[in-house]
Amino acid sequence: MALLEVEDLRVAFGGATAVDGVDFHVDQGQVVGLVGESGCGKSVTSLAVMGLLPRRGVTVTGKARFEGVDLLSLPRSDMRRRRGSDLAMVFQDPLSSLNPVVKIGTQITEVLERHRGLRGDAAVKEAEQLLDRVGIPDPRRRLGEYPHQLSGGMRQRVLIAIAVACAPRLLIADEPTTALDVTIQAQILELLKDLVDSEGTALLMITHDLGVVAGLCDEVNVLYSGRVVESAPARRLFAEPTHPYTVGLLNSIPRLDLPIHEPLKPIRGSIADVIRWKDGCAFAPRCDRVTEECVEGEPPLIGTAHAHRCVMAEEVA
Repeated sequence: MALLEVEDLRVAFGGATAVDGVDFHVDQGQVVGLVGESGCGKSVTSLAVMGLLPRRGVTVTGKARFEGVDLLSLPRSDMRRRRGSDLAMVFQDPLSSLNPVVKIGTQITEVLERHRGLRGDAAVKEAEQLLDRVGIPDPRRRLGEYPHQLSGGMRQRVLIAIAVACAPRLLIADEPTTALDVTIQAQILELLKDLVDSEGTALLMITHDLGVVAGLCDEVNVLYSGRVVESAPARRLFAEPTHPYTVGLLNSIPRLDLPIHEPLKPIRGSIADVIRWKDGCAFAPRCDRVTEECVEGEPPLIGTAHAHRCVMAEEVA
């Protein structure tokens, strides 16, 4: 049994569908990537799994089984007990994710008090050790500071410290390096990798950065317009991409092994240029290989070890 198994997950905000039948799984100790442009449904998928979407005006259907228990059907009280202890999340923007008027120490110790039963000096000592573990210098002094007194990299480390405080079995990282410079990005990714290796924690990495995926992920799921269009082991995905969207993402990355004047090959159009999945491939309006067959009904996900949702997959490969 997979640690987390997401099956036919669908999320709609009013009449707008953000996630349209997503399927993937995460095994114990595995790093799985959800990749795609902004607006493809990555973050909404993670928020649905964590039970953090608003109840009013939002419809969530499907399954998200964590060790066989469907998280989507759990009462709010049960889900609150699981968040932090069994599964945790590192959010994209550390400045808005941390409470600006509460000291760092309080924000860490409240997690330890709620889920591990630590109190007083024991909770403070553990919080200090957590900050030291994620590489924050002079952790005791930092416990008494507010989020605005820390740099962006330190705030991100604080979020990671809060997320791993109770040794969760699944950690979801929603673009944790987006607002950081390249040097700090590398440090944060190395920190996440060490946590996975040392604790056996499963990691669901949500990102649009294929460089992050190449260096960190074991399996990759490429999302477009709310659906997985390609799923494969990371090495195989980079060596033999089979969906035109995946090829487009790879071609849009600057490469040092190409001639200096070689132009980038961006994907034309925008993510708003789509058709409904039941009418054909949603990527068809932006695809350079589109045929009549591409818009003749809903394309299925073909394959197991390396799955794709494209009738032109052989030609693309």
